[in-house]
Amino acid sequence: MRWSASGGWTTPDGSAPNPQLVLAFGGIDVVFENAHYEHLRSNFPEANIVMASTAGEIDNDEVNDETIIANLLQFDNTEIVAHMLPVDVAPDSRDLGQKLGEQFDTTDLRHVLVISDGSKVNGDQLVAGLNGSLPEGVLVTGGLAADAGRFTKTFVGLNGTPESGNVVVIGFYGSSIKIGHGSMGGWDEFGPIRRITKSEGNVLHELDGKPALEIYKDYLGDKAKDLPGAALLFPLNIYVEGDVTLVRTILSIDDETGTMTFAGDIPEGKEARFMMANFDRLVEGAEKAAQFGLQSIDGESPDFVLMISCVGRKMVLGQRVEDEVEAVCDFFGEKPRYSGFYSNGEITPVNGKVECSLHNQTMTITTYREE
Repeated sequence: MRWSASGGWTTPDGSAPNPQLVLAFGGIDVVFENAHYEHLRSNFPEANIVMASTAGEIDNDEVNDETIIANLLQFDNTEIVAHMLPVDVAPDSRDLGQKLGEQFDTTDLRHVLVISDGSKVNGDQLVAGLNGSLPEGVLVTGGLAADAGRFTKTFVGLNGTPESGNVVVIGFYGSSIKIGHGSMGGWDEFGPIRRITKSEGNVLHELDGKPALEIYKDYLGDKAKDLPGAALLFPLNIYVEGDVTLVRTILSIDDETGTMTFAGDIPEGKEARFMMANFDRLVEGAEKAAQFGLQSIDGESPDFVLMISCVGRKMVLGQRVEDEVEAVCDFFGEKPRYSGFYSNGEITPVNGKVECSLHNQTMTITTYREE
């Protein structure tokens, strides 16, 4: 497997690139301009070109805003197949995920990378549909496109200018490709554990039989006046089963109904606890995600490391945002190419599991190595 970054269009060995796949991540105000896609297409006429809007672009150990970073992935023994569907071809996100999974010939399919719209899709339901349509053992990872924390409109494209409402899935085939994954948060919990007594999809109504928003504001104290923006600093940790938890980001609040809307579904009957930022632990979490990513490819160094982190982490870390990216790069060393973006949601299995899930507020890593 060989790679190249934007700028020089050369591979590490100095030869001219001939990629099967181009992954391009760009700022929300620039990525949709047709000239950028046309530039990539004119240089790489045979490649599948996937583009997505972001809340920040990761280029090796740097985090940039309103740039476009293009990664050229060239494989020697791996077949790449990509599909795209708009959200309006299905009645809901679960059915959309089912339809996307059914696009693939699953013979020798090893991995599906998902780059999804981040404003019109229910990520939980999309993932459920994919899980139901793909064979057990096919690793699914990816993320939801972002719009710099505006939460209004995101752009995704496959072999065309990115547009709102698209979901792209990329299949990797053959025994030569080795894919690893890891995901970790690093937030501190606070307050008592409470039961989710009323919820509908991604809308939380009650905790312990009381209006959820009222409880949330009580715990935030003076910071409650900064809602809904401050909500990104205080996500919700949901206890799914055993030691498996999922973090959910708050997207909006409704003072009239006393409800809170999250970036993923809130399962009624489960227990949950509020969380707060801890800068050092967020950075440590990124390094732990890298450790899981290495373990799942048997400890051998990858060729390409794809980082998809949450827009909420970027807002919390502020000027220290590059610390978590540097922690990942320091862990893997100089050999791999590093790239990725800040997202509205991360898709990967829980560490040690097979079935993928939607995550919020995590650093999620997918490692690629071709033998």
